[in-house]
Amino acid sequence: MAASDMTKGSIMGHLVRYSIPLILGNLFQLAYNAVDSMIAGRFIGKEALAALGTAGPVMNIIILGISGICMGAGVLMSGFFGAGSLEELKKELSTTLLFGLYFTIGVAVCGLFLARPLLVLLQVPEGVLDRACIYLKIIILGSPFTYFYNALAAALKSVGDSRTPVRFLIFASLLNAALDLVFIGQLGFGIVCSAVTTVVA
Repeated sequence: MAASDMTKGSIMGHLVRYSIPLILGNLFQLAYNAVDSMIAGRFIGKEALAALGTAGPVMNIIILGISGICMGAGVLMSGFFGAGSLEELKKELSTTLLFGLYFTIGVAVCGLFLARPLLVLLQVPEGVLDRACIYLKIIILGSPFTYFYNALAAALKSVGDSRTPVRFLIFASLLNAALDLVFIGQLGFGIVCSAVTTVVA
């Protein structure tokens, strides 16, 4: 972890060095989701692509909720780091991780039971409902991994290290694309495999 004291030195220099990895991270996050859609549409068919699209709103709400919690914790951690209160920073990180463990387990359990009713409420067509439900359940079961990545990324960013999280995100994006191409493009697995490769990556 390359901690950086951004309270000293050139403000503009710190902002540029800190923001470039954040911009790259956003681009790779978009690419991460786009690759799933492109490969599913190309190799599995339009029904799979429709299932991915219809599961998207629920999936995005969960991901945005996780991101929001971690960003809030990151603000607190950056305050402690700036004040030199490293013990408080460690306590905040451990609290964030423990809360995330219980929170995401609860989300995963609720997701197993509520995925289908939510999709029905969104008026997902019957033809893609089953596929969308399976895809969404697998993604929701992977929410603990999403949370822990975001929590640790927030911790790193709070101490001025925005490069390490984006490196892991780039690796995960490339791994996701490679797994999709191998298991879906070459071996012909379906939408379940698309969800699993997303969680694995």
